[in-house]
Amino acid sequence: MKTNKKIHLFIICLTVFFGMSAGALLGPVFPEMVGPLQTTAQNIGMLVSAITFSTALFSLVLGPFTDRIPRKKILIFCLVLYGFTGLAAYFATDLETLLILRFLQGIGVAGMMLLSMLLIGDLYSGPERVHATSRVGMTNAIGSVFSPLIGGLLASHSWNLPFLFYTLTLPLALFAAVCLPETKSVGPEYRGKECGNPGRENGREQNRENGKIKKNGTPNRARNKKTFAELLKPFLDIKIFYTIFLSFAVFFLLYALVFYLPFMLKAEFGYTSKESGLALSLMGITVILIASRVKVLALRYPLVCLVGAGFGFAGLTVAMIGIVHSKIIIVFLLLLFGMGYGLSQIMADTLILQIAPEDSKGSIISVYNSMKYLGQTLSPIVFGFVLASSGLETVFLFAGAFGLAVAGLSWLVRGKFRAGSGHEEVGENTREHRNVHEQEYETGSLFVGEN
Repeated sequence: MKTNKKIHLFIICLTVFFGMSAGALLGPVFPEMVGPLQTTAQNIGMLVSAITFSTALFSLVLGPFTDRIPRKKILIFCLVLYGFTGLAAYFATDLETLLILRFLQGIGVAGMMLLSMLLIGDLYSGPERVHATSRVGMTNAIGSVFSPLIGGLLASHSWNLPFLFYTLTLPLALFAAVCLPETKSVGPEYRGKECGNPGRENGREQNRENGKIKKNGTPNRARNKKTFAELLKPFLDIKIFYTIFLSFAVFFLLYALVFYLPFMLKAEFGYTSKESGLALSLMGITVILIASRVKVLALRYPLVCLVGAGFGFAGLTVAMIGIVHSKIIIVFLLLLFGMGYGLSQIMADTLILQIAPEDSKGSIISVYNSMKYLGQTLSPIVFGFVLASSGLETVFLFAGAFGLAVAGLSWLVRGKFRAGSGHEEVGENTREHRNVHEQEYETGSLFVGEN
């Protein structure tokens, strides 16, 4: 991979990391906010819901604009908005002001996460795109786990200090403005000029022959225009519909643990925010391990079954966390949860990119991303009612039952994914093909993307 493209990927990965940190960074800090903000644990959960609802909403709103406004400009605006709202939140002294700022920050997160995926499609192709997607997927998983450690360390000095971490996107915006190329795109026929894609002109000529582009190089809007029914049709496909549900389920389950584990650790063992953040970061160890083996697993097993296995591990461990009272066992369970979470999240991301039709991929990924944040939004709200009515132990049991239910459902629908979207497409499930890819994996060539 060329040096400039490595820099582009580095910027994209940092953008994804900060996007994931918007919610996860404050996980271990929430118990420390109750006193200074003079509120309750249930109300503190609204700080998560405010930003995730905003992100889910504006992921859908921003989608159409990315095809009309230069994408680089949108990304820089979102990075700046994200950073300044974090700075303002540092000086906030009441819950209401924080809720408003978190909602505005969600607009930045929506653009950052959406543009990250679109930039990969614009800047990379072939094996380089596979490499970039795997790196971003790993960053996505690791960021959601290690952010609590950073938040806990900062909160050990002051409850509002973690908000200053968000201001690091301001220098990142400047870095992106200097280093990233403009990739405004109104369709595949326009992609590649800024990114050095030699196939751009050939693609344009071919599209002219097919009647998709006029002679003056502008899109034939009449031929490209879709009816609402045509736009809706891909979402009625059971494979796409279920995979979008999986994106919701992964983060609905994750945020039950990220939000309520610090409360349990404080009540049971007297943990501080720093110690709670360290406990949550233990999941990162197994997330890294499982992320490094996803290629090999995907060559051997259907993706939807791997997602189901991940939910099985995650659900079982969350349920057990609610009933055990041993620090050592909880550490072991957190490591197992990281394995389940990493497997389900990375495989679900891979699955949606694989099964989404090319002509609808943008809209499908936009909805897919929105559902992630809807899961984060509803998790504190739903489990807040469980906490108020039945106690903290029931929260973990309920979350565990949900994870196990998704695991069972994934097993039941696995047959729907065999036609055109199973592991055959990932690796042409033959012994020889697996051996070749596993040898490439062991030598690093499959992930490095260099000859």
